[in-house]
Amino acid sequence: METVWLNPRERSVLPDPVVSDTEVGRVEAFYRSRPKLKPTPLHRIRGVAEELALGEVLLKDESNRFGLNAFKILGVLYAFHRIMEARSSGGTPIVACASAGNHGRAVARAAREFGFAAKVYLPAGTVPARVEDITGEGADVVVTDFGYEGSVRQVARDAEREGWLIVSDTSWPGYNEVPRWIMAGYTWMLAEAQAQWAPLPVPDAVIIQGGVGGLVCAGASWFAQRYGANRPFFIAAEPTAAPCLLESARIGRPAVVQEQDTMMTCLRCAEISPVIWPVLTHAVDAVVTVDDERAAWAMRRLARPSAGDPEVVAGASGACGLGALQAIMCHDAFRSVRDRASLGPRSSILVVNTEGATDPALYRSVVGD
Repeated sequence: METVWLNPRERSVLPDPVVSDTEVGRVEAFYRSRPKLKPTPLHRIRGVAEELALGEVLLKDESNRFGLNAFKILGVLYAFHRIMEARSSGGTPIVACASAGNHGRAVARAAREFGFAAKVYLPAGTVPARVEDITGEGADVVVTDFGYEGSVRQVARDAEREGWLIVSDTSWPGYNEVPRWIMAGYTWMLAEAQAQWAPLPVPDAVIIQGGVGGLVCAGASWFAQRYGANRPFFIAAEPTAAPCLLESARIGRPAVVQEQDTMMTCLRCAEISPVIWPVLTHAVDAVVTVDDERAAWAMRRLARPSAGDPEVVAGASGACGLGALQAIMCHDAFRSVRDRASLGPRSSILVVNTEGATDPALYRSVVGD
């Protein structure tokens, strides 16, 4: 069942931003030094805004980020840069990670660029297209017998035994630094968006989807540090089938949930990344869970635009945020979020399409040829 959590805390200074302003500054310097890496578009989707009785809907489209069809490369490239800064001279290591697909492809691409070999562990049942995308970047792929969390634990064990360097976007006790660098890298997307939405004012609300919560943490921290008490109302969205953010927020500590099948496979996570906890509890204003049908609506809506809107290719996980917006504006189960955020005909909302058609067969089945 689709569910809502509203943060009972009064807005205050973020005690631990997780992604510091200093680190964000380093990210901006890194990406400004790479002018060939072009920004992704920020679309004003007026037809959707009119349909949902909103003033403005802005969509940051990450379906073609640096030649890959997901945003993950932003965090991974920056993490490799920081790893190289911190690394002593020596032989070329093997880097390894577990992934539902997009992070693994980004690690494979960055490893090739920085001269590393890469091993990517994928959950059981990963679709062949995602395996082929990663092997096409030059990485060795291991499809495990486990889900995502089990794959994370297996690669951690194997890396410790073999001496591999883990580049993970989720954290665990004793492993926090690289996930923080990855989350810091994600903030470049928001720096781009800030420059692109001008001269419009900062959006009234932001919706970002979460798996383990890395992008949610990066986004909520970035807005909280820049805008303080005047920051946008920040909403995290995730599948009803994998509500680890909502359950963690609800019970007041990181939770483990029993995830179920969902077409939003890149958001199918049973546990949050523990390092995000301070931001989830202090800078996220609401968490909503949405069913697959919401993502399907958003995929079709973006593929068949109206009112002169651009056509956008959004995978199921990429469409989660827009699907959540439609639910919030149109369905009584989400009225509490709509009211708390004061969303209406003069409101502007920022959503992110985090991936393109990373599962082409699924995309065709939802959208059509």
